[in-house]
Amino acid sequence: MTRPAPPPIVAPGQSSTLIIQGSPLALIGIFVTILRQRFTPPDNPMNYIWNNDPNVSTIHIESAFEDDKAVRGKKPGIYVDKEQTLYGRNIIGDRAGHTLHDSKDFQWCLATVPILIECVSARRAESAIIGDVTQWTLHAMSDVIQKTFAFHDMSPITLNRTVPYEDDKEAWSTAISFSVQYNVRWTVLPIAPLLQEVVLQLNRTDISTDDFFLQLLSRNLETLS
Repeated sequence: MTRPAPPPIVAPGQSSTLIIQGSPLALIGIFVTILRQRFTPPDNPMNYIWNNDPNVSTIHIESAFEDDKAVRGKKPGIYVDKEQTLYGRNIIGDRAGHTLHDSKDFQWCLATVPILIECVSARRAESAIIGDVTQWTLHAMSDVIQKTFAFHDMSPITLNRTVPYEDDKEAWSTAISFSVQYNVRWTVLPIAPLLQEVVLQLNRTDISTDDFFLQLLSRNLETLS
Protein backbone atom coordinates (compact mmCIF):
# COMPACT_ATOMS: atom_id res chain seq x y z
CA MET A 1 0.00 0.00 0.00
CA THR A 2 1.31 3.46 -0.93
CA ARG A 3 1.36 5.78 2.06
CA PRO A 4 -0.16 9.24 1.55
CA ALA A 5 2.07 12.29 1.55
CA PRO A 6 2.88 13.92 4.89
CA PRO A 7 0.75 16.77 6.20
CA PRO A 8 1.80 20.38 5.55
CA ILE A 9 4.70 21.74 7.54
CA VAL A 10 4.43 24.60 10.00
CA ALA A 11 5.05 27.89 8.22
CA PRO A 12 8.31 29.81 8.69
CA GLY A 13 8.02 32.17 11.63
CA GLN A 14 5.26 30.28 13.41
CA SER A 15 6.67 29.86 16.90
CA SER A 16 3.77 28.50 18.94
CA THR A 17 4.46 24.90 19.97
CA LEU A 18 0.70 24.31 20.05
CA ILE A 19 0.43 24.82 16.27
CA ILE A 20 1.59 21.40 15.16
CA GLN A 21 2.38 20.07 11.71
CA GLY A 22 -0.90 19.34 9.96
CA SER A 23 -2.90 21.80 12.06
CA PRO A 24 -5.39 23.91 10.09
CA LEU A 25 -3.86 26.93 11.85
CA ALA A 26 -0.54 26.08 10.18
CA LEU A 27 -2.24 26.75 6.83
CA ILE A 28 -2.86 30.37 7.82
CA GLY A 29 0.84 30.87 8.51
CA ILE A 30 1.72 29.22 5.21
CA PHE A 31 -0.44 31.58 3.14
CA VAL A 32 0.63 34.63 5.15
CA THR A 33 4.24 33.71 4.33
CA ILE A 34 3.49 33.15 0.63
CA LEU A 35 1.74 36.52 0.24
CA ARG A 36 4.41 38.38 2.18
CA GLN A 37 7.01 36.97 -0.18
CA ARG A 38 4.91 38.06 -3.17
CA PHE A 39 4.87 41.65 -1.92
CA THR A 40 8.56 41.72 -0.96
CA PRO A 41 10.97 43.55 -3.32
CA PRO A 42 12.11 43.09 -6.03
CA ASP A 43 9.05 41.07 -7.14
CA ASN A 44 6.42 43.24 -5.46
CA PRO A 45 3.71 45.04 -7.45
CA MET A 46 4.35 48.75 -7.93
CA ASN A 47 3.54 50.90 -4.87
CA TYR A 48 2.94 47.89 -2.61
CA ILE A 49 5.83 46.75 -0.39
CA TRP A 50 5.72 44.36 2.53
CA ASN A 51 8.48 44.67 5.12
CA ASN A 52 8.97 43.07 8.52
CA ASP A 53 9.05 46.61 9.90
CA PRO A 54 5.42 47.86 9.86
CA ASN A 55 6.68 51.45 9.60
CA VAL A 56 8.32 50.62 6.27
CA SER A 57 5.54 48.47 4.80
CA THR A 58 3.05 50.07 2.45
CA ILE A 59 0.81 46.98 2.69
CA HIS A 60 0.21 44.88 5.80
CA ILE A 61 -0.18 41.10 5.52
CA GLU A 62 -1.26 39.33 8.69
CA SER A 63 -3.22 36.44 10.13
CA ALA A 64 -6.83 37.30 10.92
CA PHE A 65 -5.96 36.27 14.49
CA GLU A 66 -3.52 39.17 14.87
CA ASP A 67 -4.32 40.81 18.22
CA ASP A 68 -2.39 44.06 17.68
CA LYS A 69 -5.16 46.61 16.99
CA ALA A 70 -2.65 49.14 15.66
CA VAL A 71 -1.49 46.65 13.02
CA ARG A 72 -5.02 45.46 12.19
CA GLY A 73 -6.16 49.06 11.72
CA LYS A 74 -3.59 49.88 9.05
CA LYS A 75 -4.66 49.92 5.41
CA PRO A 76 -4.22 48.64 2.83
CA GLY A 77 -3.96 45.15 4.30
CA ILE A 78 -4.39 41.48 3.52
CA TYR A 79 -5.75 39.24 6.29
CA VAL A 80 -5.74 35.45 6.08
CA ASP A 81 -8.42 33.45 7.89
CA LYS A 82 -9.98 29.98 7.79
CA GLU A 83 -13.49 28.67 8.03
CA GLN A 84 -14.77 25.35 9.36
CA THR A 85 -12.41 22.38 9.16
CA LEU A 86 -13.68 18.97 8.04
CA TYR A 87 -11.84 15.70 8.68
CA GLY A 88 -13.51 13.46 6.10
CA ARG A 89 -14.13 9.75 6.57
CA ASN A 90 -12.73 8.40 3.31
CA ILE A 91 -12.40 4.81 4.51
CA ILE A 92 -14.28 2.84 7.18
CA GLY A 93 -12.98 3.77 10.62
CA ASP A 94 -10.14 5.80 9.03
CA ARG A 95 -8.14 2.57 9.16
CA ALA A 96 -5.30 2.51 6.64
CA GLY A 97 -3.17 -0.29 8.13
CA HIS A 98 -2.63 -2.65 11.06
CA THR A 99 0.28 -4.58 12.56
CA LEU A 100 -0.44 -7.83 14.38
CA HIS A 101 2.60 -7.97 16.66
CA ASP A 102 1.70 -4.83 18.60
CA SER A 103 -1.95 -4.27 17.51
CA LYS A 104 -1.19 -0.80 16.19
CA ASP A 105 -3.77 0.84 13.94
CA PHE A 106 -2.47 3.23 11.29
CA GLN A 107 -5.18 5.70 10.38
CA TRP A 108 -5.66 8.26 7.64
CA CYS A 109 -8.14 10.80 6.33
CA LEU A 110 -8.33 13.91 4.19
CA ALA A 111 -8.73 17.26 5.94
CA THR A 112 -10.58 20.01 4.08
CA VAL A 113 -9.98 23.59 5.18
CA PRO A 114 -11.67 26.57 3.46
CA ILE A 115 -9.32 29.58 3.39
CA LEU A 116 -10.67 33.14 3.41
CA ILE A 117 -8.44 36.10 2.49
CA GLU A 118 -9.68 39.68 2.86
CA CYS A 119 -8.02 42.49 0.89
CA VAL A 120 -8.85 45.68 2.77
CA SER A 121 -8.38 49.31 1.72
CA ALA A 122 -9.85 52.74 2.40
CA ARG A 123 -10.53 52.98 -1.36
CA ARG A 124 -12.86 50.61 -3.16
CA ALA A 125 -10.79 50.42 -6.34
CA GLU A 126 -7.59 49.73 -4.43
CA SER A 127 -9.23 46.88 -2.54
CA ALA A 128 -10.32 45.35 -5.86
CA ILE A 129 -6.82 45.75 -7.37
CA ILE A 130 -5.10 44.06 -4.41
CA GLY A 131 -7.69 41.29 -4.57
CA ASP A 132 -7.00 40.77 -8.26
CA VAL A 133 -3.22 40.56 -7.71
CA THR A 134 -3.68 38.16 -4.79
CA GLN A 135 -6.06 35.86 -6.66
CA TRP A 136 -3.76 35.65 -9.69
CA THR A 137 -0.72 35.03 -7.46
CA LEU A 138 -2.37 32.07 -5.73
CA HIS A 139 -3.77 30.68 -8.98
CA ALA A 140 -0.44 30.87 -10.82
CA MET A 141 1.44 29.35 -7.87
CA SER A 142 -1.12 26.69 -6.95
CA ASP A 143 0.83 23.74 -8.41
CA VAL A 144 4.05 24.86 -6.69
CA ILE A 145 2.22 25.44 -3.39
CA GLN A 146 0.64 21.99 -3.51
CA LYS A 147 3.98 20.32 -4.20
CA THR A 148 5.97 22.31 -1.62
CA PHE A 149 3.55 21.78 1.26
CA ALA A 150 2.30 18.30 0.26
CA PHE A 151 -1.31 19.40 -0.22
CA HIS A 152 -3.63 16.84 -1.74
CA ASP A 153 -5.55 19.53 -3.60
CA MET A 154 -6.31 23.25 -3.87
CA SER A 155 -9.69 24.27 -5.25
CA PRO A 156 -9.98 27.07 -7.86
CA ILE A 157 -9.44 30.53 -6.37
CA THR A 158 -12.63 32.61 -6.19
CA LEU A 159 -12.47 36.42 -6.16
CA ASN A 160 -15.63 37.92 -4.70
CA ARG A 161 -17.08 41.39 -5.24
CA THR A 162 -15.81 44.40 -3.30
CA VAL A 163 -18.09 45.31 -0.39
CA PRO A 164 -17.96 47.52 2.72
CA TYR A 165 -15.62 46.03 5.35
CA GLU A 166 -17.47 44.77 8.42
CA ASP A 167 -14.72 45.77 10.88
CA ASP A 168 -14.38 49.33 9.59
CA LYS A 169 -17.25 51.36 8.11
CA GLU A 170 -14.76 53.57 6.23
CA ALA A 171 -13.01 50.69 4.46
CA TRP A 172 -13.69 48.23 1.65
CA SER A 173 -12.96 44.51 1.44
CA THR A 174 -12.50 42.15 -1.48
CA ALA A 175 -12.65 38.53 -0.30
CA ILE A 176 -10.82 35.58 -1.86
CA SER A 177 -11.89 32.05 -1.03
CA PHE A 178 -10.70 28.54 -1.81
CA SER A 179 -10.27 25.18 -0.09
CA VAL A 180 -7.17 23.16 0.72
CA GLN A 181 -7.13 19.40 1.20
CA TYR A 182 -4.26 17.52 2.79
CA ASN A 183 -3.52 14.08 4.19
CA VAL A 184 -3.71 13.49 7.92
CA ARG A 185 -2.11 10.40 9.47
CA TRP A 186 -2.03 9.14 13.04
CA THR A 187 -1.41 5.94 14.98
CA VAL A 188 -3.59 4.30 17.62
CA LEU A 189 -1.75 2.08 20.08
CA PRO A 190 -3.87 -0.13 22.40
CA ILE A 191 -3.15 0.15 26.11
CA ALA A 192 -2.51 -3.59 26.65
CA PRO A 193 0.82 -3.69 24.75
CA LEU A 194 1.94 -0.58 26.67
CA LEU A 195 1.19 -2.29 29.98
CA GLN A 196 3.09 -5.37 28.83
CA GLU A 197 6.07 -3.16 28.00
CA VAL A 198 5.96 -1.65 31.48
CA VAL A 199 5.98 -5.14 33.00
CA LEU A 200 8.99 -6.09 30.88
CA GLN A 201 10.86 -2.96 31.96
CA LEU A 202 10.12 -3.75 35.61
CA ASN A 203 11.45 -7.27 35.20
CA ARG A 204 14.68 -5.89 33.76
CA THR A 205 15.34 -3.50 36.65
CA ASP A 206 16.79 -4.18 40.08
CA ILE A 207 14.47 -1.74 41.87
CA SER A 208 11.08 -2.34 43.39
CA THR A 209 7.81 -1.59 41.64
CA ASP A 210 7.13 1.36 43.94
CA ASP A 211 10.54 2.91 43.28
CA PHE A 212 10.12 2.43 39.54
CA PHE A 213 6.84 4.36 39.43
CA LEU A 214 8.17 7.05 41.77
CA GLN A 215 11.08 7.65 39.39
CA LEU A 216 8.67 7.75 36.45
CA LEU A 217 6.47 10.26 38.25
CA SER A 218 9.46 12.44 39.12
CA ARG A 219 10.57 12.56 35.49
CA ASN A 220 7.07 13.56 34.36
CA LEU A 221 6.87 16.33 36.96
CA GLU A 222 10.27 17.68 35.86
CA THR A 223 9.02 17.75 32.26
CA LEU A 224 5.90 19.68 33.20
CA SER A 225 7.86 22.23 35.19
